[in-house]
Amino acid sequence: MNVLVLIFVAASLLSLPVQGQAPPSAVLPESLRLVFGQAAETRYVPRVRAVLALPTNLTPEQVDACYDFLAQKLENQHLPDLEFNGLKNELVFALTRQRRKPGELASRLVAMYRDRSLDSTWRDYCVQFFGKWYADAPRNEGREAMAAALWEVLRTERANRFAGAAATQLGFLAGKYPEFPRDEVAAACLEALLDPICSETAKVALLPVCATLGVADALPEARRLAAAKHNPVLRAAAIAAAGFLGDRSDLAWLTPLAASYDQRLRIPAQAAISRLQEKP
Repeated sequence: MNVLVLIFVAASLLSLPVQGQAPPSAVLPESLRLVFGQAAETRYVPRVRAVLALPTNLTPEQVDACYDFLAQKLENQHLPDLEFNGLKNELVFALTRQRRKPGELASRLVAMYRDRSLDSTWRDYCVQFFGKWYADAPRNEGREAMAAALWEVLRTERANRFAGAAATQLGFLAGKYPEFPRDEVAAACLEALLDPICSETAKVALLPVCATLGVADALPEARRLAAAKHNPVLRAAAIAAAGFLGDRSDLAWLTPLAASYDQRLRIPAQAAISRLQEKP
């Protein structure tokens, strides 16, 4: 290989975008430059409006640029956590609305969840998209990876909030696809709920899934957690679950809660009482 060829190859490699960064603005339309923070306007609201206005016929190169933006790290830009990840969240929805379904989106989501250098909020959003994208995702290895990852997250990420996100999506998919048998989803969610290392944040999500799937063995835990006075959100989830899984004997402890000054407890308690009173 002569010197001129080497120079040409080196120059070509240097011109490629770095993984995790959007390509140079010269190759992007103005709308995507705004979304990616490459325009003069970098505030959240104009950028999310630009995402919502994206067309449904993005080119493959533009879709690839979106993938690279999604892989950017929170600490490498100026927006706060929820704004930056909210922007990326809407961009994923924009990709799912494309007329030509993005074939790599599923595998990209799985890869970003597995990348522990990314912030926990975004990794949690990726887990949620495993279920939200599953029905429409192209039937490829990426889709299979999302299914496997949902089971993996539920079984291995119980000490944080990720298991709750996986449980919510598995509960939605349960019984709709052969890879998510309803009985197996119910058993796995119960196992996670009763695991001593399971976080309270995850239990907030696990309780309604167990309730809607009719997991009767979750009732003792729901009754116990309904008394967890240090965490009103967890109590509310447990009260609601008791309304689905309990019986008229639960009215005794639910009735005082239905008169609570705290609407986070009062509203689910009233709903639980109504549900239990309708039972034979």
